[in-house]
Amino acid sequence: MKKSILYFLLLALPAVSFCQKTNDSTPAVKTDYLLKSKNQKTAAWVLLGGGTALIGLGFLIGDSKNATFDDAGTGVVLGGIGFLSAVGSIPLFIASGKNKRKAMKATTSIKMETIPLHQAQSFIQNSYPAFSVNIVF
Repeated sequence: MKKSILYFLLLALPAVSFCQKTNDSTPAVKTDYLLKSKNQKTAAWVLLGGGTALIGLGFLIGDSKNATFDDAGTGVVLGGIGFLSAVGSIPLFIASGKNKRKAMKATTSIKMETIPLHQAQSFIQNSYPAFSVNIVF
């Protein structure tokens, strides 16, 4: 019984060691930047459209002929929230443009690298293909 448990543990150990996740800091590539840019631009348009709608609704509520003081105050509050929403869309448009420019600058390529190898009392240059990711900030 002890031998079978030992064999099982020896067989399970390589499976566990190969299944571990590593925290690779892989660089973001073109598709990641483009997706981020698209999401930011969509959020910016939603904020701008919603802000414009709230500004218009605030004017309509505050400008009606039989509006009371409370209605005018509600219109001002809605207009102010709409203005802040529209102004808040500006940083998202800027960030979206920056991410799109980063995506256009990101390049990937396959190039040949060399490595010195020791063979029979001399060093030779051995070539191997390498995958390269270049991101310009």
